Amino acid sequence: MDQVYTMKEAAKLLGLSVRHMQKLDKAGKIQCIRTPGGRRRIGEDEIKRLRGKGSRKRNFVAYARVSSHEQKQKGDLDRQVEYVRSILPWDSEEVQVITDVGSGLNDERKGLKQLMVLIKEGKVTDVAITDKDRLTRFGFNYLKEFFAAFGVEIHVLNGEERKSLEEELVQDMLSIVTSFSGKLYGIRSSKRKKLLENVRKIVIVQEEEEKAGADAQLPAGT
Repeated sequence: MDQVYTMKEAAKLLGLSVRHMQKLDKAGKIQCIRTPGGRRRIGEDEIKRLRGKGSRKRNFVAYARVSSHEQKQKGDLDRQVEYVRSILPWDSEEVQVITDVGSGLNDERKGLKQLMVLIKEGKVTDVAITDKDRLTRFGFNYLKEFFAAFGVEIHVLNGEERKSLEEELVQDMLSIVTSFSGKLYGIRSSKRKKLLENVRKIVIVQEEEEKAGADAQLPAGT
């Protein structure tokens, strides 16, 4: 009979956290054996399958993105990379890191284009990211299908909390308004400038109201 491992033992062999193993099980990406008491066990054959033994060498890319150089200076980009590498699935011999500084709406990002070239050349088997919007703000499923066509799997780890999410969304919203207003009114149009100014005012007012609401909830003397 093949040897079986506990979730903790299997996670250690695969270089994963137990929590991530549980997510894979819930998503149906690993085959677990249930004991009479309902405990999950992982068979040796499943460990070998997940490690990719007997198949092509796995080439991992850890991809990370922030929207601004300010976020990069704060260390947000480095934290993303370290998080991804710390729980990257399986025992990849070498992990290539690709990063971008730019909006998730920008499909001309240098890092993203580099990643797509490597995928088309067959030099990548797995891509790991913290969240879907690190790759793109919209159209994630299109990229997923593109990757899958070349045998590449995306691992969305969902573990990096981004405190600057609101800031990114505001920047993306302004980018959308800027693009569409330019097409509607022309780049130099006074209507376009007025529209952008009004949108920025709305954003500023909203931020001030949220800040005032948060301050009002603070205990006196803080």
